[in-house]
Amino acid sequence: MSKASYINDPDHWRSRAEEMRVIAEDMREADTKARMLRIAADYDKLAERAEERASGAKRRPKAANLE
Repeated sequence: MSKASYINDPDHWRSRAEEMRVIAEDMREADTKARMLRIAADYDKLAERAEERASGAKRRPKAANLE
């Protein structure tokens, strides 16, 4: 699969997130399990961004630091 074909595919990222959750279930150390679950959450965010790109939605720009 070429790079461009999965970067914009929300299902790809959701699948990766689920893989991380399955792996996390078998982790015995709390720190390691937490890291795997954070990775899963990051993959979920990538899925959301891919959906936004697919729908043509634009992300809101971050507010400029005026201090």
